[in-house]
Amino acid sequence: MEILDVGCGDARDARATVGIDLRKHPGVDVVHNLEQFPWPLPEAQFDRVILRDVIEHLDDVVGTMEELHRICKPQGIIEIWTPHFAHPNSFHDPTHKHHFTLATFDYFTGDRTYPRYVRCRFRMAVRRLLFDKHEWTGRCLARLSERHYEKHYSHRFPPRGLYFELLVLK
Repeated sequence: MEILDVGCGDARDARATVGIDLRKHPGVDVVHNLEQFPWPLPEAQFDRVILRDVIEHLDDVVGTMEELHRICKPQGIIEIWTPHFAHPNSFHDPTHKHHFTLATFDYFTGDRTYPRYVRCRFRMAVRRLLFDKHEWTGRCLARLSERHYEKHYSHRFPPRGLYFELLVLK
């Protein structure tokens, strides 16, 4: 199984067979600026791609999603971890260029009547709010309705982050 860790730095995921990042670190196999497309990776090479706290740093989220689609095999899985827009960590880091909600990646799945920005297709397999242990109030409110929680309560009881798994449709 071929697994790519995008933007891994010196903390490459143990499951990854390949790491790509802007700078050379232990665990980085391909040094490349992720803002420049195409990435120097073959088409349809990866079964799984991991982006842990990376996508919020990139200028072109749409271009990144298109590139992820290109390098994944059919039925490949893309894992994305990112801060939730309501959490202070989303705004503390001055290198964060984008802020994400539960619905952000719906623009790529066609599950809603949002405009289509890309021709490539994905299916949402997992969508999850991430809470720290002590954040029980937000976790309880989100269990009732994640959409209602995000709209009305997430600023008061913010989740730490978001986790998505997108299935590549080809």
